[in-house]
Amino acid sequence: MKDKKLCTENFPFDELNPSTINVVQQFFQVMNLQRQLNFKIMAEKDVYPGQGVCLWYIWKNPGINQTNLAKLMNVAPPTVSLILKRLEKMGLILRKSDPDDMRTLQMFLTEKGEEEIKNLKTSFSKIVRYSFEGLSDEELNTFNELLKKISNNLSKHLQKGEDQG
Repeated sequence: MKDKKLCTENFPFDELNPSTINVVQQFFQVMNLQRQLNFKIMAEKDVYPGQGVCLWYIWKNPGINQTNLAKLMNVAPPTVSLILKRLEKMGLILRKSDPDDMRTLQMFLTEKGEEEIKNLKTSFSKIVRYSFEGLSDEELNTFNELLKKISNNLSKHLQKGEDQG
């Protein structure tokens, strides 16, 4: 049986130290497992992760239009359109014409949608608890500081708009 670690023999990682490669592999494994658990828990509620994110943004921004919702979700407007159609069919959202621009539709949660937000909060809390069980406050604080450093590094290079190789 093959090791589940990312096979690095085909990649030119000579310039990276083995510890960095191990961290990246573990990070991707954690992200993959988190995504799988998220999908599993959400699917039990008949709402899938993209739909949950969409509901969350509508809850936080009542009356949001499809264009702004797509920007918040970092997806194309046609993708949001499909999600919204499904959520509307499920009775979780209502689309209403914007009184200031009748060509634009605003999104609102229904009563059923509000209930689903409560379910999403419970599901999200469960996923977070599962993810961090057994970690002390000190370990969580250290992990948070490390993630901040990584985030700052990535942001700095994104803002420069160039590959710093």
